[in-house]
Amino acid sequence: MSETTDPNSQILLVAILALYWAMLASWSQLFSRWNEERAKRNAVPSQQDPSTEHATCADMSQDALRKFDPDFDLAAFLSGARRAYEAILRAFADSDIQSLRRLVGPEVLAAFEREIVGRLNRREVLELTFIGTDEAKVVDAFVADDTAQIVVRYVSDVVSVTRSADNAVVAGDPRQIVEIIDTWTFACQTQSRRRNWILIATEGEQHQA
Repeated sequence: MSETTDPNSQILLVAILALYWAMLASWSQLFSRWNEERAKRNAVPSQQDPSTEHATCADMSQDALRKFDPDFDLAAFLSGARRAYEAILRAFADSDIQSLRRLVGPEVLAAFEREIVGRLNRREVLELTFIGTDEAKVVDAFVADDTAQIVVRYVSDVVSVTRSADNAVVAGDPRQIVEIIDTWTFACQTQSRRRNWILIATEGEQHQA
C-alpha cells in the first residue's frame, strides 16, 4: 500500500523551516550586537561624582563599624582623627617618644623611634609648622579578628625644615609650604569597652603647595 504525499503539506513544511532559519539568523545578529554593546559599556570607565563616592564610602564604613559598635559616630571619629594627626606629627617633630607611645602601635612606634634616634645622634632639629588639614576622609573600614580598622586619607599643609647643630638647613625650606598627603590606618579592639584608636600603619607623599 503506497502513501501519497500532499504537495500542500510539503510547501507548508518548507515555509516553516525557512521561517525558523530566518529567525535564528535574526537572533544571532541581535545577540552579537548585544555582546558588542555590552563590551563597549564595560570598556568605558564609569564616571562617578566624587561627592557621591565619598558619601557611599562613609555610609559603608559606618555600616561596617556599627556591627560591633551601634553608637559609632563617623563625624566624631574624624574630628578626633584630625586632632590625633596633628598631635602625632608634632610629637614626632619634638622627639616626644612618650606621647607617641600613647598614640601609635608598636610597628609605627619602632619606625618613629628609629628616625628620632637617628636625628638626635646627628644633633639635628626638625622644625614643623602645621598650617592646617584641608581634608580628612575615611577611605576604608572593616572588622577582622576582633579588631576594627579605619583608613583615613589626609591632605595637609605644613612648613618643615631640618637644621644641623650649627643651624644650617639640612632638609626642607623654612619659606616653602608643602602639601602632605597621608593615608593612615587606625585600629581598636572590638572587645574593649573603651574605643582607644591607635595608629598602626602610615603611607604618605608630599608636594610643594
